[in-house]
Amino acid sequence: MAVSQLSLSGAGAASLANPDGRARARFRGARGGVGPVTLGQRNVLRWVGQDGDRSGVLPAFVELGPGCTVAEIVGALGVLVARHEALRTTFELDDPEAPRQRVHDEGEVELTLHEVSGDRLTFIGELVFWALGVPFDVVNGLPLRVLVITEDGAPTVVVLVFNHVAVDAAGAAIVGEQMTALLAGRDDLAEERGHQPLDQAEWEHSEVGQRRTRSALKYWDTRLRQVPQAMCAMPPHPDGAKGYLERRMVSSAIASAVRILSARTGASHSTAVLTAASALVAVRTATPEGVMVSICGNRFRSSWREYVGPLAQDALVPFRLNDDATFDDVLRQLQATTINAYRYAQFDSAELWDVINKVGRERGTHFHRDAVFNDLGAASATAAVNAPEDPVAAMADTEIVPMGDRALPTAFLLTLGGVDETQADVRLHVDTRRFAPAEVDQFLLALERLLVTAATGEVRVRDIGAVTGVEPVVRGANWQVLDSSWVDLVAVRDVLEAAVGPDGSVDEIDVAEDRVSVRVTSADATPESLHESVLAALPKNPGAMAPHHYVIQDIKGVVSRSGSGRATAE
Repeated sequence: MAVSQLSLSGAGAASLANPDGRARARFRGARGGVGPVTLGQRNVLRWVGQDGDRSGVLPAFVELGPGCTVAEIVGALGVLVARHEALRTTFELDDPEAPRQRVHDEGEVELTLHEVSGDRLTFIGELVFWALGVPFDVVNGLPLRVLVITEDGAPTVVVLVFNHVAVDAAGAAIVGEQMTALLAGRDDLAEERGHQPLDQAEWEHSEVGQRRTRSALKYWDTRLRQVPQAMCAMPPHPDGAKGYLERRMVSSAIASAVRILSARTGASHSTAVLTAASALVAVRTATPEGVMVSICGNRFRSSWREYVGPLAQDALVPFRLNDDATFDDVLRQLQATTINAYRYAQFDSAELWDVINKVGRERGTHFHRDAVFNDLGAASATAAVNAPEDPVAAMADTEIVPMGDRALPTAFLLTLGGVDETQADVRLHVDTRRFAPAEVDQFLLALERLLVTAATGEVRVRDIGAVTGVEPVVRGANWQVLDSSWVDLVAVRDVLEAAVGPDGSVDEIDVAEDRVSVRVTSADATPESLHESVLAALPKNPGAMAPHHYVIQDIKGVVSRSGSGRATAE
């Protein structure tokens, strides 16, 4: 197994506090400077380090050839930090409303050396897991740590550990690939400066950049009014338990299948996996008109393709599954839909949440962002070129391994780690209250089976469950589809009862023409106060929805107030 595919877990015995040696790499960049942060930087600064789940730190692995020395690593690192201003940037956070980036024109980066003890992959996995849990100081320190793994004193692997404020997954991969190239003798990487975060911030503040972000917010405002508020609104799984679980599948069959599907439909490898994931989630949740959040790399302009900095943001990808459609039909549909959605994936995250909250208040919903797809692999011309010719036979070689524990605020996250020349790396992270632990491996294998079957024959949407073994969730009569969302009327009653308090009561809940109307008894509640209380409860209740009309009566049954509770006209 390649080092880049190892599973990171456990604190282990290895500790950053006690490396076997240290070295320092000096850098001198073409420029320094201070300026506003980019949209991507500001988004990361709002959440990085808050969850305690290591999601704010990204590793990149560079496997070294025989004879590579620490001095050569130090030299390559100095070139890379000089080349990419994001790697030598700190942040001024005195004004939370207007953080600034400071690019340092010279300085040093420390490397720590760690001699392998015991099993090589276990040692590296434990060391890196440890490193991912050590917080970065974005004000006083650079957003990069460098671990050099040695065996019998000789360097064999470099692990670049990035703060997410410096790179996204594509940026981390770019730096790793360039270090590999430098150590192999490439000598032109010090000559180009390229597009940098200071330049990106200037573009985003231009009229063109501002127009793009306004268009993005308008797109989200429109789509959020149409899509389900939660894809994974369903009863707790009978075999589920509170917690999270992540598993990784390495499959040459998927690599083979997406190569065939891509050649036949013109869709990308990434979109083929996204389509399969969307279809399976739709079948599992019985939501044929659904939505996936796909994390978009935003590297459309030629000058941005080798950009190092956080560019990736959410794209809202709606879809509709018709029973008669083939998988190829759905794949072509989602290829067009994702291209359009990716045009609207650059925005200020606080402004987007203002839009999400505004739509939620008017619609009576909360957007849960609970079904997410993330493609970590930069597109490569060699992806899947040497994958097996027969994807069916290749399924026998599929491996599924555990991943380290982490809690992410989403019910379903499918990550495409990448498609190399021979195989695909796919990871599934779930909330185990709604997806039982045993279901995770089954779901990964169902994804593989769907892609392989679609690549080698014709699969219609109506047959996806039979082909994959994925069955729709069972819901009781208290569940209904309202305003495109699955709604649990018991959950609606629960949040209403909490809103009216112990001195009030929920007397009637009526559903007609896609609207929920309620009658409650309360001495002092208003439609507006009830609506705000219900909205505040929705983030923890994906099956609940705020009523469209509130009727409030006193204990004698006399109606005192009524209305929608919204600020908009009745």
